Amino acid sequence: MKKSLSKYIQQALSLVLLCFIYNTGTIEAQVFSSVDLNRKSVYIEQPFRVTVTVYTKTWFTAPVEFGNLQIPNTFIIPFDKTQPGMFTVGGKQYPGIQFYYIVFPYKAGNFTVPALELTVQSPPEGSSQAQKLTLKTTPQPFIVKDVPKELKSKGAWFVATNVTMHETWNPSSTDYKVGDVVKRIITIDAKGTLPQFIPDISKQEPLKWAGIYPQDPVLTDTRSGGDANGRSVQTITYLMEKAGDFTMPEISVSFWNPYTAKIETRSTGNVRIHVNDNPNLGILTTLKDSLKTTISAHATEAKAKTPFLILGIKWYQFAGGLAIALILLYFLIKWGRKGWLKIRSKREKYRNSEPYFFSRFQHTGKEPEAFVNALYSWWDHYNGKSFASVSKSLSAENKQKENEDFMRFLEKTVNHEKTDDPEKIKQELKKFRAEKEQQRLNKHRFENLFDNL
Repeated sequence: MKKSLSKYIQQALSLVLLCFIYNTGTIEAQVFSSVDLNRKSVYIEQPFRVTVTVYTKTWFTAPVEFGNLQIPNTFIIPFDKTQPGMFTVGGKQYPGIQFYYIVFPYKAGNFTVPALELTVQSPPEGSSQAQKLTLKTTPQPFIVKDVPKELKSKGAWFVATNVTMHETWNPSSTDYKVGDVVKRIITIDAKGTLPQFIPDISKQEPLKWAGIYPQDPVLTDTRSGGDANGRSVQTITYLMEKAGDFTMPEISVSFWNPYTAKIETRSTGNVRIHVNDNPNLGILTTLKDSLKTTISAHATEAKAKTPFLILGIKWYQFAGGLAIALILLYFLIKWGRKGWLKIRSKREKYRNSEPYFFSRFQHTGKEPEAFVNALYSWWDHYNGKSFASVSKSLSAENKQKENEDFMRFLEKTVNHEKTDDPEKIKQELKKFRAEKEQQRLNKHRFENLFDNL
């Protein structure tokens, strides 16, 4: 009895354990990951890509959280934009998300991309309830090879997929005189590398006929959406010290192209110049001291911490300018609205005034009905309303008198003078209006004089 009971308990425990293992395996199998290196053996400074892909059998309910990748003796650039898509694994399609880093090793040796911790939220198959899971990627080894001995003797080493190089001169000429200061500005654009890896080419052999004053290079990260790129702008200042014909030596830079597996070189080319005599040689000492001071100042500025910039200006200047712009915009809208309302009020007032209807009448054509309508519209606004020079409205008695004067004017103009020319009537009416306005103005002045007495 005891044996059978013990056997029963063991079977039950085994069943529970199997269920637990099955359920756990099902959850873990819902999501899985992979890590791929596009190169597992590289030279110093040769970049390689680490691509992390997370797969699910259902869907993701939240963005995948990628851990911070750290590898000794490397620069790492994470590309923040994840790439969703459908991926094939073992002949099956899975929805997934990809994320990648570009790694720049700067020391030879054997290294490992460590396990990366990922946080994923995805529901199991047959369920809509998401589960938060933590995955760990598999470590990936890689080798960093030292620069080949036969290449070290060829000068500065750096790795790039392509390099372009151009120079400008200030002043742009090949004819100078002793004491002239000439700036040589060389711009190097390198694809597939960091600007920090572009070699400093300003260090040159001294010239017997000119002083050389190099400045520290200005480095710019010009990365694109899918690759690292860099720019180096290097300025070299020459002080012409002797007269004669000379050759400005070319400046070259060599790089290792991983696609062609060869060393490639870019150069500026030689430049022939002529330096004329200058009787004022005393200026040379002053120029030398000035150039040394300028170069020293540039070096100090380069070492100083560069403030955070927005659109090329310091952040606090940008914030101050934005605040001022918003304040100006507020007052502009406020004043603009008041001005618009004032203009609209004046316009509405004018469109209901006697001058407006008189102007409309003056511009009326010869069509009889329109002409008569415009005439009486003006008279309706004239009779009972003052001109701009007179503020009082007409009394009932005055209105009657004005109507009688107007009718006599029409009878005289149309019947007695027997004219039906609209332009002639307009001219006569203009005179009539001017006379009436003067009469009203005189009467208004007389009334004010009487009131003051």
